[in-house]
Amino acid sequence: MELIVVTGLSGAGRHAVLGALEDTGCTALDNVPPRLLEPLLELESKLQPGRDRLVVGMDSRHPDFAAEFGPLLERLQAENIPVQVVFLEADDEALLRRYSETRRPHHLALLGSAGEGIRRERELLAPIRAMATTILDTSHLNLSELRQRVATLMPALPTRNTAVRLLSFGFKRGVPADADVILDARFLPNPYYVEALKPLTGRDWAVQEYLLESPEFREFLDRAESWLRWSLPLVQQEGRAYHTLAIGCTGGQHRSVALVEMLGQRLRREVAALVIRHRELEG
Repeated sequence: MELIVVTGLSGAGRHAVLGALEDTGCTALDNVPPRLLEPLLELESKLQPGRDRLVVGMDSRHPDFAAEFGPLLERLQAENIPVQVVFLEADDEALLRRYSETRRPHHLALLGSAGEGIRRERELLAPIRAMATTILDTSHLNLSELRQRVATLMPALPTRNTAVRLLSFGFKRGVPADADVILDARFLPNPYYVEALKPLTGRDWAVQEYLLESPEFREFLDRAESWLRWSLPLVQQEGRAYHTLAIGCTGGQHRSVALVEMLGQRLRREVAALVIRHRELEG
């Protein structure tokens, strides 16, 4: 089992990095004391023998962390356990700003000064920084950029595809709150006004065949497919776990359903995590 230890200065983004690694499919545990890591590894190997990687967060809130980490790392390496140590840091200005925004005290600040706590922690963790396999400065990174840097620095980590959800809905019942992109199909020909098609849905071939006779419907379908193919790599690069494209018509029975069904057929082979949903048909 490969072990990734995420540590560094308080306020430098440990929780965000743990979350990014967890989104790739790793098991991530935070605030692990050094003396519990070896028993934890032994337990994990028994409970989940097929688990490839374990990510643990460790920091100086544990009084003996700085003194115990070096010998711990030596023991792990002697046992041939692959270990990566990711050390997170940021400049004083960025850390002070983050402490000011959260209004949380620094645990090493004896007189309540965040600046004093940051200085003491830098000195305390300097030996651990020297042991790190990766040093990541988060001073000028937002959350999306930090996720991208994690993926770039550790390309061997497993990747989890962004789950793409294609959702049909009816505008008369409101716009879905969780949609990332909304397309309006109400201007397309409406099978509702064709007596033989009225009781059917966009899942039925008769409705799809009727709609495909419309050049506007075919162009709508082509443009929706083109948009998803262009935008999805950028969405994945941002590190999103989910992405929802919602297509609406008046009632959510014919046009939007047919578009979602046919778009799903075009994309299913290439988009591994694809989900199709019809809000109005599912109640």
